[in-house]
Amino acid sequence: MIEQAFTEDSEDLYQNAPFGYMTTGADGKIVNINGTLLKWLGYERNEIVLQKSFQDLLGMGEKIYFETHIMPMLHIHREISEINIELKGKDSRRLPTLLNGMQIFKSSGVAPFFRFSVLNITQRKQYEVELIKARKQAEQTVERLRQVNEGLEHFAYTASHDLQAPLNTISSLVGLLEKEGHLPPDTDGKMYYSLILENTQRMKLMIKDLLDYSKIDGNENEFEEVSLNEVCGLALEMIKVEVKENNVTFNIPALPVIVADNIQMTRLFQNLFSNAIKYRSEADPVISVDYEEKGDEITVYVKDNGMGFKQSATDEIFAFMKRLNPHGSIPGTGIGLASCKRILEIHCGTISAKSTPGKGSTFFFTLPKRGKKPEY
Repeated sequence: MIEQAFTEDSEDLYQNAPFGYMTTGADGKIVNINGTLLKWLGYERNEIVLQKSFQDLLGMGEKIYFETHIMPMLHIHREISEINIELKGKDSRRLPTLLNGMQIFKSSGVAPFFRFSVLNITQRKQYEVELIKARKQAEQTVERLRQVNEGLEHFAYTASHDLQAPLNTISSLVGLLEKEGHLPPDTDGKMYYSLILENTQRMKLMIKDLLDYSKIDGNENEFEEVSLNEVCGLALEMIKVEVKENNVTFNIPALPVIVADNIQMTRLFQNLFSNAIKYRSEADPVISVDYEEKGDEITVYVKDNGMGFKQSATDEIFAFMKRLNPHGSIPGTGIGLASCKRILEIHCGTISAKSTPGKGSTFFFTLPKRGKKPEY
């Protein structure tokens, strides 16, 4: 009784296993098949056992592959594993499967049999198709964004470049009017003259910053080993007039070498230093640089004793052409910190700040030490 029950349980397990079983002769003739595989294929047992061969369940391409690869491998190596193959159901519907097989001998001197286990991977195939489709859509979206960005950068460059000509003309004409004594001698005339010059200079500064921003490109230069001390030195050289006029003190320790875009790193420090000087307090500016390394990343801190700002405005200060005091007395375009953010994005990095009004600010950015460009 126990043996009979065990046999019945084994048969039930075989017939209703979550994957298909099939046994064929050496010629591929099907001699046994479980209920699961019959259900998947849509056949009755009497339609397939000793009536069809494995080859009958295959399309033309799969049949050729079965006869030229699978069967020879079974004869030579006595087993196959994880072969992706489609079976053909009774209604010609395709069933994607993973096939495993092994050679078995019932008795010596008798041709071998082959036992196959069949895993239905229909859902996996659907997931693969959906993933491929999603990846293709993502690639198309990235390409469209790249084209849009290229268009915007080209527009910004062209527009700002073309705007310089009329501004230069205005400045020259106003200067000529003053030189030849054609300006009104009254107070209002002098005020209008000053306003024209002031606003043309402001517009020129905005155009320059816009041009610089449009030139920030992830493919502009190859990443290379960059000494952050040398970068800071170059940045200070570019703003030496500001530094001298404002009596700025810099505290810059020995900094590490990283892999990055040299030009962009120089722009980054130049913008951060200029920003600290621009928003100085009444005291002489003191700007300190520090850093810390953690794993494959480095975080650099640029601290000042300037005016500071409300912590709630942190995100706002990095927005393009956004200023906290747009109508204030401090000149600026709102592009400098946006450029810093863009440069860090191109280096797969981030930038943020901590500040308290009247107590200075600390800007800090994190990026990979060995260089990494975004994948787009």
